[in-house]
Amino acid sequence: MHFIKEIPHDSMRISLFEWNSKYILKFETPELEQSFKFSIMDFSNQKEIEELATSSSFQNTIIQNFKNMYEAMSQNLGD
Repeated sequence: MHFIKEIPHDSMRISLFEWNSKYILKFETPELEQSFKFSIMDFSNQKEIEELATSSSFQNTIIQNFKNMYEAMSQNLGD
């Protein structure tokens, strides 16, 4: 897997990779991570995948997913 770049964000780490003709966007907090794979053919250039990663609507979805994941994690810690 080839690391391309880290995309700045205040509350999570966003990394962009390329592997097997796919872009991989990885979003990380200290305890959790989410990864999304996209075909390189779906984008005209690398800038487009970076624009997706920084779009507020996509980031809001990622943040909501993290909130749901933290909630599920805390609810099930006592099991």
